[in-house]
Amino acid sequence: MKTCVLNLSGNVGKSTLAVHLLAAFTPRARIVSVESLNASDVDTVEALDVEAFSASRFRDIFREIMVHDDLIVDVGASNVAAFMSEMARFRSAVGEFDLVLVPTVPADKQQRDTIATVDWLHALGVEPRRVRVVFNQYPSDSLESVAAIYPQVVGYGLTHGQAKAVFEPHAVVARSEVFELAKTSRRTIGELARDATDWRAARAEARRAGDMEALERAMAAQMTHDLAVTAQDNLVRVHALLFAPAKPARKP
Repeated sequence: MKTCVLNLSGNVGKSTLAVHLLAAFTPRARIVSVESLNASDVDTVEALDVEAFSASRFRDIFREIMVHDDLIVDVGASNVAAFMSEMARFRSAVGEFDLVLVPTVPADKQQRDTIATVDWLHALGVEPRRVRVVFNQYPSDSLESVAAIYPQVVGYGLTHGQAKAVFEPHAVVARSEVFELAKTSRRTIGELARDATDWRAARAEARRAGDMEALERAMAAQMTHDLAVTAQDNLVRVHALLFAPAKPARKP
């Protein structure tokens, strides 16, 4: 599977999804980080196979795309315009991707840029079934619907977008502070969720020893683990939605 994550706008969680929604479920995947100004989130996880290029080195990026069967291309905001321009020049690169994820968030500007990104991909000739909008950073404490939180993108999908991308069923990733906590630990959400440490026993040991710092660490780690389990359950559901196996054709 070759997947590209991009949006004309920054701050939509492209690298976060590249790590925790894509790479974490395909450990053998190669990640190409297209970035030049800022360090990408893909660089925060030690176990990942990451190669970084600026978009000006598109020939090298294209070679990576052609060579690797399991590949994730994470296009940073500082390079997205140049990357898109190069994709228009090297037209066959378009057909190499099995899926292009376009994350969006509730902010108005990012929603407008998401629509522009979908339009650009369509103009480039990317098949609509290969373009998938992901509704990222959904406020988990909200009682409002996805349509109410992302009205521009959902409205566009209903009126004009069906012929350009897949919007439904909605692929929704809830906002959680655990994504920031994962950066500090240099681990994926999945790794944090699978941590089998007995934090209750660790707390008891810290209290017996009178070690308040160890007690604070154990309590913080237990809360981080809980958040990771919740976030990972969400990511598993979204990943299954995005990569559901094709249904076999019915026999006549």
